[in-house]
Amino acid sequence: MKKAVSALLSLCLLLTALAGCVEDGAPSGDTDYTAENIAAAVIGALPELPELYAVAFSDPDFDDYAPLYLGELSEKLTGGVICYPFGPMASEVTVFQFSSPHDAAEAKSALEAYRDRRAGTFFGYAPEESALAEAGLALTRGRFAALIISYDADAARDAFDACFGPDAPEPPALGELVTEIFSPTEPSLEPTQPQADEYDHDAVVRAWASGDVSGLTPKNLAVFEACQRILDEIVTPDMTGYQRELAVNDWMVLNAQYDPAELSSHPVGTPDPDNDNPYGFLTHGVGICLGYATTFQLFMDLLGIECITVRGFAYGWTEEHAWNMVRLEGDWYCVDVTWNDPVYTGWTPDEETVFRDAHNYFNVTSAYMRDTDHQWSGDVPEAEGTKYAYR
Repeated sequence: MKKAVSALLSLCLLLTALAGCVEDGAPSGDTDYTAENIAAAVIGALPELPELYAVAFSDPDFDDYAPLYLGELSEKLTGGVICYPFGPMASEVTVFQFSSPHDAAEAKSALEAYRDRRAGTFFGYAPEESALAEAGLALTRGRFAALIISYDADAARDAFDACFGPDAPEPPALGELVTEIFSPTEPSLEPTQPQADEYDHDAVVRAWASGDVSGLTPKNLAVFEACQRILDEIVTPDMTGYQRELAVNDWMVLNAQYDPAELSSHPVGTPDPDNDNPYGFLTHGVGICLGYATTFQLFMDLLGIECITVRGFAYGWTEEHAWNMVRLEGDWYCVDVTWNDPVYTGWTPDEETVFRDAHNYFNVTSAYMRDTDHQWSGDVPEAEGTKYAYR
């Protein structure tokens, strides 16, 4: 008799799980909604979301997106929609539909891993967006799994839950809440085409020392001329090495930005092809961390300030990152110009805010870098100097 009762209880628990009741006290997983209906209901409840672009299951671009979230589980999808902002913003509303509640439940961990990767993408570059991504919700109910990254987690969860059960309201039309559903087009950032030649650091430095630019390719000549113009503007003969270094840091922060296409969730975005070197930074005004670091390195070499570029990691060894070290009067200091130039979303900072952030990682110690989630290995000098820390 006890075995029969136990078997019956096990069967009831199994049937309950298959019905989609995956959380205590949560509504049933039954719904007539599609993934698009659920996304629309959630978006409609979150007025603080930025403008969103949508890629739906029937759109050809969907196959570029889904594996980024789900890996091999994307092959089990029967529907879905991904609503994302363009540019350096973490907010998004993504809903996937599977053929079984089991697959949907399995997708939760994949969505959490994707959410954590997004947080790492923004870490240091856009701290507010990184924190927003970290707090994103990975939710499942019945045959649906969703990732919702928004400033109002409670409202997002309530809107998702309200889509299930017999009392689910009529959802708004998703096409009225997002841009270009089914056939999204990415806003143009006027992407540049790569030049035929490559940036050559040593060639630019040699030309600077000799004054002979005849051997420079067009790309390297453009870098040389940009450096000449900028240094003539910001550096004077009476400046100390520290003052020159500071002038370069501040010019870089004020005159370029982290390539927004690199922080966009769009998998087929158009990052600048030269965002990892001074050509992209000095002529197009954009760069990734390596672009910032190599540009700072070039300026220091032209100014005769001892400098190295460190290629390491951030966010617990999960994100590649690059920064610099300078040597002043025998002591090493760390400089992370990229993180001195954080991305601001939704507002324009005043000059006081810009210059406060512009020196958070200027001439700091190696210990400070470790404490702020920088990681590296290999033969890198220890920065212990304090005399020329920014004050």
